[in-house]
Amino acid sequence: MQDEWTEKYRPRSLDDVAGNETAIKTIRRWAESWKKGAPRYKAIVLRGEPGIGKTSAALALANDMGWDFIEMNASDHRNAASIKKIAGAGSRAQTFTSNGEFLSSSEGRRKLVIIDEADNLFGREDFGGAKAIVETVRESAHPIVLIVNDYYELTRKASAIKTLADKAVFRRLDKESTIKVLRAIADSERISVRGDVFARIADNCGGDLRAAINDLQMIAEGRSEISSGDSESIGKRNQQKELGHALRMMFGASTLRDARDATLDLDRTPDELSKWIEENIPLEFKHTADMADAFDALSKSDVYLGWTRRLQHYGLWSYAKELMTGGVALSRKRGPRPSVYEYRFPGFFIMMSRAKGPRAARDSLASKLQRHLHTSKRCANESVLPYMAAMVRNDSELLLNMTAEFELDEGDVAHLLGAEPDSKRVQDVLSEARGTDDREAPTRKKKARPLRRSKELSGF
Repeated sequence: MQDEWTEKYRPRSLDDVAGNETAIKTIRRWAESWKKGAPRYKAIVLRGEPGIGKTSAALALANDMGWDFIEMNASDHRNAASIKKIAGAGSRAQTFTSNGEFLSSSEGRRKLVIIDEADNLFGREDFGGAKAIVETVRESAHPIVLIVNDYYELTRKASAIKTLADKAVFRRLDKESTIKVLRAIADSERISVRGDVFARIADNCGGDLRAAINDLQMIAEGRSEISSGDSESIGKRNQQKELGHALRMMFGASTLRDARDATLDLDRTPDELSKWIEENIPLEFKHTADMADAFDALSKSDVYLGWTRRLQHYGLWSYAKELMTGGVALSRKRGPRPSVYEYRFPGFFIMMSRAKGPRAARDSLASKLQRHLHTSKRCANESVLPYMAAMVRNDSELLLNMTAEFELDEGDVAHLLGAEPDSKRVQDVLSEARGTDDREAPTRKKKARPLRRSKELSGF
């Protein structure tokens, strides 16, 4: 079986990375800053859609700089403990190369820490993962590359990254650049390519270089010559179009059919797509009259969505999609289209997510309290937590005792105080509370009194 060409022909140097010249310059400048000691930014975020060279650029950078590297996938090692164990330790410790050579960071010998899919942190099992990434960056003695598809998802969960890390934006390759790479691979493999095979593959992959190379290998395997007829086997790629690319095509469409077809392969419900379009109309329309027409078309679409939900008649979705895509796109009548490089994540989803976070924190805290207070989770939620939150905000000693006795974590304390989990106030409470149970820790100036149900929790 042949080796995968995506690995075989992965760039060994940043000079070999196809396209994205601006991003490559940013990466070089950031890497050079490490030669002068600890730079302003210890990390750099490589952001962009899948398959366009972000990981290849990170590995090529390590090779160019003579750095060893440690690579981890944040979506596979999703919790705080795993990230600290792998990336955290790797970013602080001295290291050896694969040949046994000692790399001393004090002498400027570096190790590149690559955290792939750093934005892919969701759900309760990932608790603390985003915070662990921030701590790793802050404490690192080595350069760190964070690779993300959705920058807004990463910064929503770890807002400190905005000020701690440099940024390089990767964009999809144009057709000519894709064809150039494919032709070089075919020449290296001594495969004769006739007709418009390269062009068909480039059109099919839509700027995804990894997909294009895989398609070329698929139709060329076991052959020394391929022609246009052979490329017909790949057909039209049955893939989910990237949302940003689909929105760009939709907003720029000049006909109703083109606007509608631009979003046909998206794995999004009309309700979800409507929120994305609503959020980004102000970016795409600069003339107020055009913007008003676009929102008017979207509002009419929303009427059909409402009827769909009430009547459970999903045939109405087609009318809704015609209005939200073609109706919006054809609202542009005045002035040129502005350049939009990245679309905003819908604020509606952010608000819903933020509401989900506090609910999860409240339920977690109630589960711990019910065991100690001998009551139901519902009772703890409705009758205990509101009063307890008010009490601990005015009684720091009670909060310390509760944190120690109930084994509260940062999310629990943050919910009680109405603060962020990574805030200094929450961290100080956790450090002091845990110190009370550590026999080797220095004695606190004021000894915490035992938690007594009779006074602090009377009435529960």
